[in-house]
Amino acid sequence: MDHLDDLLFIDEYSHKGFCSEECIEDFYFPLIKHYEMIEHSLRRKHNIESELPPGTIIEADVVEAVLENPSEIFRQTNELHETFYNFIKHYTDFSVIVVASVYRKEASFVFLATRTKSQALITEFRYGELVMDWARTEVEEDEEISVELEADEVNVDEHDEDEDMIFIQLLESKKSNLLAEILMNRKDDDIPFEDYTGYESCFQETLDSPDEVFEKKDKEGDMIFTYIKAFSRGRETFYYIVTCLKRIMEAENVNVYPILALPTIDMEMCQEFRGGTRLSGPLKN
Repeated sequence: MDHLDDLLFIDEYSHKGFCSEECIEDFYFPLIKHYEMIEHSLRRKHNIESELPPGTIIEADVVEAVLENPSEIFRQTNELHETFYNFIKHYTDFSVIVVASVYRKEASFVFLATRTKSQALITEFRYGELVMDWARTEVEEDEEISVELEADEVNVDEHDEDEDMIFIQLLESKKSNLLAEILMNRKDDDIPFEDYTGYESCFQETLDSPDEVFEKKDKEGDMIFTYIKAFSRGRETFYYIVTCLKRIMEAENVNVYPILALPTIDMEMCQEFRGGTRLSGPLKN
């Protein structure tokens, strides 16, 4: 794009910009499938698969009503500072759940929309931070973001900002591709996606004291580092895997930034990440 003003943004906390709505849909397609698989897994868990046939589309006016006047909102942020909101609206006989991103106090992109009568399924989407006062909270956060941006404009030149944006977009693209591969290759009896948050305590320990670190170039020629560590919790034994992207900074400093982290009990899945050159120890994170 010729100008940053021509870019489209869907997340108020991210510098990712897109050239068109089609580009946004293509980029987030793996994440949409990810949420669909989560919903399917949760419905199977609570034995309510027949409640809503697969492929059912929630009407656009219903989704808009949920986003404009929700009964509950939960907000969560991942390691890459992406923020997602779970909007829940209760009706007389059922509830509607919409997972979306937010930009400038308005929902900008919908990843999942579903309806249910199951209180158990609704509870599954009540995670993260409960947003008590939607309007007040967003205004306050916008003011904080505005102050941060003003400080950045004083201290960071446009060249550095452009480089950071390009790197963040590269990081997001690799995350999207890797997630798509995992969705296609994971086995049904592996750790469910909805349980991943229960393993986040392993993230830092894996980076700080990994059992193995591998280095290899991906298809685009970028250097990828993979940290692997085995854990044991009671009778449960699993591997935690963190993939990172190498970035050369000023003064020849080299940092690595997380792309995606996942737990697995599948030895074959773990073996897929053991490619390239095996290094002896952890790198600067």
